[in-house]
This record gives sequence, C-alpha cells and structure tokens, in this order.
Amino acid sequence: MKDQEYELLSQYVDGELDEVTAQRVRARLDAEPALRETLDKLLALNARLRETFAGTDTVPESVAAMVRPSSNVVPLTRQRPARPAWQYAVAASLVAAAGLLLTPQWQTSTPSSPTLATVLESTPSMASGWASLANGEQVRPVLSFSHIDGSWCREYLLKANAASTRGVACRLDDGQWQVRVAAAAELPGSSAEFRPAGAGDADQVADYLADYSADIALSASEEQRLIEQAWLR
Repeated sequence: MKDQEYELLSQYVDGELDEVTAQRVRARLDAEPALRETLDKLLALNARLRETFAGTDTVPESVAAMVRPSSNVVPLTRQRPARPAWQYAVAASLVAAAGLLLTPQWQTSTPSSPTLATVLESTPSMASGWASLANGEQVRPVLSFSHIDGSWCREYLLKANAASTRGVACRLDDGQWQVRVAAAAELPGSSAEFRPAGAGDADQVADYLADYSADIALSASEEQRLIEQAWLR
C-alpha cells in the first residue's frame, strides 16, 4: 500500500470522490484483496470511533489537547516568510524547462551512473527513500498514471542540495522521457507541513495531474507489470 492509496481510501470513506472516481475505486476493491482489507480496517476504525463517542456532545480532553495550539503543534494557518527574489527566478526556470527531453541517450547509462530518465524507466514508486543519480542528485518516483493522450507519465520529487523540485515526466513512443511540468517544491513530511486527506495542492503540478490524468494512479502491481514490459500496454 502506498500513501496515495491510503489517501484515496480515506477520501472514498469520507465521500469526497466524484462518482466516476468512486466507481473506479470500487472496481479495484473487487479485484485487489489487499486494498479491500485496508478499506475494511478503515471502516472498522470509523465504526469504533462513532460507537465510542456516540451520545456525547463534548470533545474528550485528550483529543482537544492534540489540536490546541502549543509549542509542538503546527498551526493550520501559518504565514510563510517571503521568498528571496532568486528563489522565484529558480522556480520560473524550472517551469520554463518543461517540454525538454530527459537525457536523450538514457539508454547508454549504467546501474552505477543512473540518470533521472533511467530511474523513471525502471524504478517503482516509493513512499519514502531516494534513488541516487550520477550527478549527486536524488529522486523519488511518487506515482504513475495514464495521460489523456495515451502515454504513461510519472510524478517525481527531485532533491539537489537545499533545492527540491516536483515534476511530471511522460514516456514518448521512442522510449525517451519528456518533462511536462516542473516547479520548486517543499518536501513532504517536513515539520511545517500538515496535509489532511483530500487536501489540494495549489501548484502547477497538481493542476497538471487534475487536467491530464486519464484515470486514478496505477496500483503497485500494475506499475510493476508495466516496468517489466518496458511500459508497453
């Protein structure tokens, strides 16, 4: 189970999905026992919580303390410090780079000197951890999905020193990977981040996923099968 699947199931349980997406989730639940088992656990937890707090109109102190502002709780509304001008320039250059091919000769790379395209071609998506590139940068494939134009695409995080990039690259018919969108990003899991299920990202990458994804993200087994088949349908 990947983080995206837990989030998807949470949205399904909370009734946050549109009908088309909900139908696709139900189809996956019928075909994937592990996904069904996880949903059953979420439903059982919801039932236990309702039973525990049924008949009370007050929030238990132990729960209230978890959301009360304190030194170790990140507030839900937090003003970010202004970015220096050079960071905006970096972000603009990343967006401008969209459309460029990733290392056209990626096929000539070796396991000891991988490129970004090599990782996208052969590395399954990860909820944590990084794959190291030959230039010292680190990349994490996040998810794979089908583009409305019929190509396969992957969202990824790229970490280089103190800078981080979130992007989407799609596989062309000749086997090359092309960046479709990229932007400066904050790494998930930082102490300043709070993301409830269904929270939206107001950035170019999230908009691209919403506009051009033909379906929900591939499951781990679907993605692995495509990798083994060199991304052939």
